Amino acid sequence: MIKVQVPGTSANLGPGFDAFGLALSIYNTFSFEEKNDGKLTIRGVERKYQSDTNLVYRSMQKVFKKVGYRPRGLYIHTAVDIPISRGLGSSATCIVGGLFGANALIGSPLKADELFDIAVELEGHPDNVAPAIFGGLVVSMNDHGKNTYIKSLVHPCYEFYALVPDFPLSTSDARQVLPKKISFADATHNLPRATMTYLALTNGSADILKLCMKDRLHQPYRKKLIAHYDVITKKAREMGCLNTCISGAGPTILAINSVDNPSFQQDMVGYLAEKAPGWQIIPLAPDHTGVQILGG
Repeated sequence: MIKVQVPGTSANLGPGFDAFGLALSIYNTFSFEEKNDGKLTIRGVERKYQSDTNLVYRSMQKVFKKVGYRPRGLYIHTAVDIPISRGLGSSATCIVGGLFGANALIGSPLKADELFDIAVELEGHPDNVAPAIFGGLVVSMNDHGKNTYIKSLVHPCYEFYALVPDFPLSTSDARQVLPKKISFADATHNLPRATMTYLALTNGSADILKLCMKDRLHQPYRKKLIAHYDVITKKAREMGCLNTCISGAGPTILAINSVDNPSFQQDMVGYLAEKAPGWQIIPLAPDHTGVQILGG
């Protein structure tokens, strides 16, 4: 039995649209076993996902095909802790879990960078799969088919909270509201702020982080799909939170707080219970390890 643990992720981080990703301490865990029964058995998910269209299984098939291996039968079990379709990288965990699980089952012939390339092919872009694989704060890009990334550690002065609503938002719907073109002014607005967000997160410049996460490329359009977005983000700042952003495509809001503001979680729990029932707050920390093989 092979077990693979994959962290959830938060992509974009405000102005780092389609480039930044952060691995977080919330996980999906996948168990794999090769059987001799010639069957595909999938458990831990709804029945509609228990077929060969399952994303974990389809990801595994990419590895098997690449190395020319045919399993005799497969058992897959998924233990889900990451909310689905909430902007916390649940689909990326399925891709990464399937790729690394398949690779481990057959003796790990492929290196992590090779699996990263396959993951980007499946996901379509690297911003979620990169931190899910490598951990930490990752800037990634695809340049004419070549995937590259830089990983850094987040400064320990920060703590993170996922403010998760009780409704999903598909990535495709969140993409459809984006403009087809952006202005030169919006591009130049985001460029220095993205750079400063990355540096502030890594070197602990909390005062800079308060200022630099304003985005013009995606959040002004996507926030309209998220009920209570404006009031919740405003309230978070009033509670001393350093900054907030839409996590991935949403609808989760990621709040970045200073460890010197210990009352934030309790204050936000009370506020959400009164003003936005159905929302939950999940305390998180950066995961600097990435995907892990737990057994086998």
